[in-house]
Amino acid sequence: PKLSHPPQLSHTMATSSPTTAASVVAADLAKLSANADQIWILLCGFLVFWMHAGFSMLEAGSVRQKNTVNILFKNVGTICIGAIMYFIFGFAFAYGSDGANGFISSGDYALVDSLNDNKHNWFFQFAFAATASTILSGAIAGRAKLEAYFVCCAVLTAFVYPIVSHWVWDNDGWLSAFQKPEERIGYSQDKNTCGMIDYAGSGVVHLTGGVAGLVGTIMVGPRTGRFENPEAFAGHNYALVAIGVLILWFGWYGFNCGSTLAFDGQVASKVAVTTTLSPSAACITGMLVQYAMTRKWDITMALNCILAGLVSITAGCSVVSDWHAIFIGLIGALVYMGASKAMVAMQLDDPVDAVAVHGACGLWGVLNVGIFAEATEIKNAYSCPDAEGNGTGLQFGIQLAGALAIIAFVGTCSFIMLGVVKLTIGLRVSAEEEKLGLDASEHGAKAYELGQVQGDAKAQPAAQNV
Repeated sequence: PKLSHPPQLSHTMATSSPTTAASVVAADLAKLSANADQIWILLCGFLVFWMHAGFSMLEAGSVRQKNTVNILFKNVGTICIGAIMYFIFGFAFAYGSDGANGFISSGDYALVDSLNDNKHNWFFQFAFAATASTILSGAIAGRAKLEAYFVCCAVLTAFVYPIVSHWVWDNDGWLSAFQKPEERIGYSQDKNTCGMIDYAGSGVVHLTGGVAGLVGTIMVGPRTGRFENPEAFAGHNYALVAIGVLILWFGWYGFNCGSTLAFDGQVASKVAVTTTLSPSAACITGMLVQYAMTRKWDITMALNCILAGLVSITAGCSVVSDWHAIFIGLIGALVYMGASKAMVAMQLDDPVDAVAVHGACGLWGVLNVGIFAEATEIKNAYSCPDAEGNGTGLQFGIQLAGALAIIAFVGTCSFIMLGVVKLTIGLRVSAEEEKLGLDASEHGAKAYELGQVQGDAKAQPAAQNV
């Protein structure tokens, strides 16, 4: 069938008027362009899906050995539960074609109204939804019940994340940069407003996941002994953490470049540069600051600062200059380090620093657009010909309003969600199960057969180290 089309086109062109032939060529080129867009989005979606392998490795290496299987199981469950819930409900609430308003969409449940020419969008957006949920899994690792997390995953991917993504990315969302100009937030103050700019999800994905993770750490509570004997709770496998972070960085190019949502080489190329510079600057900053304070080269700090730089640039990756991406990453590393220390000071236990990386740097990512975004870059990436960028304080105000709305909405939903789970099936395993390890108590399995691995050996006898 692929070989039959050119002869048909040639025959039509040969037997038709020049105007008709030109119309046929234009139609074929439009079809080719649409197919190219779809393939591009699918390929980028595959990279975002692959990020779950990175999250799995990162979280597995960051927890204690006896909880490795459990955190891997949660990551696998996140993808599968997220796929079903986003298929049935999530995509409809985010981008449904019927009855949409500024808060929520409706219609196209289970893709009943979508033809094949729209299903690439579902796949790409599903991968984002699952990413937002998996942030919570790391924040409450080591003491949360498996079934409790799975319920939360279902709610996040079916309702919470889709609502936020509708606000910012749907044509009808109240914060959206894709609204009609007169409907965009801030229009009454300035007709040049572009709405909230969050190109690939510092707020929509990472701040959402980070806020859910923060509420989770508060409601589940710290692991037993975490702040009395902190050395015993170090991650057990730096190799897994490093592999995970590098996989995530690789997948982030699909995350950010794919948010062109079209086969647009110029914008995607620009995004690839900023998505490289920001995490590089963040890593160097974190390494040097940590060395200045401890006289040690800390691999965990370097790797987490890479993630901090990636999260920090995700909102503005298409609208800031290349040099500004370096400063965004530099500041992002400091934001992460400060947030991580604040979590410890408040005795909020986050085994993988998900709240500091995704929550704090997600907030910084949203806000820095109002500081560094340039009008020329906005015009290249958005349909906003009169963009002012950082020329006035309007864009910063819009970014701040959007961030506060996300924090309030996700925080409220997470509190209700976790509260209901706590009152029904319970959030936390028993003290005995936690001491034994979730691999043994919930899975009857252990991740390794080679004896003790660094981390747990300091905390307990080998007989309990499973």
